[in-house]
Amino acid sequence: MLERNTIYCGDAFDLLRKVEDETVDLIVCDGPYGVTPNDWDKIPSIQDFNLDLIKRFAPKLKDGGALYLFGKPDCIDFVDYRPFLTLRSKIVWYQPSRLAQGRLNYTNNYDVISYFIKGRRPRCYNLDAIRVAQLVELEHRLRCERVPSVTNGQYGKTKFNESGKNPGDVWGDIKQLTYKSKELVSREALNTIQKPEKLIERIVLASSSPGDFVLDPFSGVGTCPVVCRKNGRDFMGFELEPQFVAAAEQRLADLDGGQKVIEFSYGS
Repeated sequence: MLERNTIYCGDAFDLLRKVEDETVDLIVCDGPYGVTPNDWDKIPSIQDFNLDLIKRFAPKLKDGGALYLFGKPDCIDFVDYRPFLTLRSKIVWYQPSRLAQGRLNYTNNYDVISYFIKGRRPRCYNLDAIRVAQLVELEHRLRCERVPSVTNGQYGKTKFNESGKNPGDVWGDIKQLTYKSKELVSREALNTIQKPEKLIERIVLASSSPGDFVLDPFSGVGTCPVVCRKNGRDFMGFELEPQFVAAAEQRLADLDGGQKVIEFSYGS
């Protein structure tokens, strides 16, 4: 039996079999994209790979549990995921500062985060935990709210909230890590492996509650476990590379003043 709050070193598909069905509240899957020359990213068909993941993840989720699946714009095209999970949104993580310049096509400036749930209604969606600043002038916003459809009609719940607004499905306010980012573990992990804590935190806060169980099947250097530890969620991580597991353990230990907080465990 696998234990929570542990990062296991081993193959995600082998370890996933040991996770009990209908026990997971949230899965954050930042796995292969199928676009880089790295050995771990050499996927013949990313669509088939992701459909296989969805099939395997669905039984592990509780009813209403969520899956956030990272990828490029075509990561779930041409596959029928509907028998397994319900697609709620395709979130665009917009990165206009990318340096690549397309010669024969437009440069890709975004990743997709596909947000699925099991069933028809999410277990939780904590909007107040992820509100962002309003981008329109307050006076203009208040003027819009004076129209009848907002004052007395069906759009009454869209009124101005002092805590901010829904972040929507285009996230351009969270930037990629750079070589100068304080949280970057190593250059090897830049962009392809390590995501910003703020990005993962938005997902964790939105689709889980304190004490919930979050699964990270491609844990990398442990950003999702770190975010879970900071926000009172239980986690379980899988990672094939021992050096990344060691880095993740160190990050978790640093949260407790350098004291070791979990045991390094090899999957069998």
